[in-house]
Amino acid sequence: MPDLGAAVPIGVALVAALVVAAAIVIAVRANRRSPRARAAADEAVAHAAEALVRLDDAVESLDVAFEAVDAVDAPDAPTELRRARTAAHRARDRGFADVSALDARPTIPARRRDDARRVAHDVDASRARVDALRVRLDEWTATSRSPAALRDAARARRDDIVAATGDPERLLAALRQRFDAPDWIDARRAADAAATALFDAEAALRDADADPSLENLRRATAALRRAERHGRAVEDAHRIAFQAAQNADDELAAVRDELDAALSIIAARPAQCAPSAGETVREAVRELETAAAAAARRPREAVATVASVREVRDRALGDAVSARQRLEAARAALPGTLACARAALAAADARDDAPAIQDRLRLERARQELAAARAATDAEEALANARAAWHAIPPTRG
Repeated sequence: MPDLGAAVPIGVALVAALVVAAAIVIAVRANRRSPRARAAADEAVAHAAEALVRLDDAVESLDVAFEAVDAVDAPDAPTELRRARTAAHRARDRGFADVSALDARPTIPARRRDDARRVAHDVDASRARVDALRVRLDEWTATSRSPAALRDAARARRDDIVAATGDPERLLAALRQRFDAPDWIDARRAADAAATALFDAEAALRDADADPSLENLRRATAALRRAERHGRAVEDAHRIAFQAAQNADDELAAVRDELDAALSIIAARPAQCAPSAGETVREAVRELETAAAAAARRPREAVATVASVREVRDRALGDAVSARQRLEAARAALPGTLACARAALAAADARDDAPAIQDRLRLERARQELAAARAATDAEEALANARAAWHAIPPTRG
């Protein structure tokens, strides 16, 4: 009995210690998930995103600097500089993946905060290496390039761009004659932006004649890159519109049959379809007919509507179709959806505005999804990637 009497206080003390320890663990876990912890995590993620914007801009500026001094593919450019530039691109790509993952992975706020701080530190370190590379590039330029030769090279690039883009007004005239404004307005904006960029390049080259500083050459190079990008955008818009016009009638006819078949499936197996599937598909039919009525003048809009209603149809049918039917539907929908995603990405890449970090992340995701769609061997997987790419692209503003 004496032994039992001594054990009771010890047991009580152990139980009390366990209760205290459990309370501490609960308090720590609650603190790591508290509103304050979530706010700290959000702030850390915002800082990481801001660091990524700075790195992205720095790498873009680095590309301009390399091109301005003819060091991109020049045989006399040091291998060390070219490899460092490649490493900068990889670091930027890794930064986009890391920042995107901060919101993609479910985790507690404290861990998300720590991950964000690590990402911000790594991205800032990459930007510091880019800044150091710029210094080394300038040092090499000072001993390996002459201002006169660089001005001549810039003018040669201007002449090549003008020759390659040709006369955008000719393409615009063809678009205006055949289509309504929604199908050529992007081309008009791109042509205007290309003309402005060439004007800016000429002004910078004149300034470089008077002041042979690298800054003027970089201004000229940046403007020429814009002119080239916008010139391609005009050509892309012309090609996309006429391809859409060529394919619109066949796509509209095919999707009409597909929607009729979908309504039959819904009537036969309503329990396996999504709620209100019949009304959803009938609304898609009405939307399709509206687009079909204007397809001759707005074929891009018609093709986009076809891709959209096919996606609506797939969601409405749910599990009511067989694996073979899903595969056939994916094969039919894939070409049009890919075309829509590519067109939207081309238009987004042609914009001159500096996008916010969320738009940059969405564009990067769209590029990755589009690449995955092209690489996929399964039609359903490719279609899912193509749709994800299309939806990821930020809408045009203004």
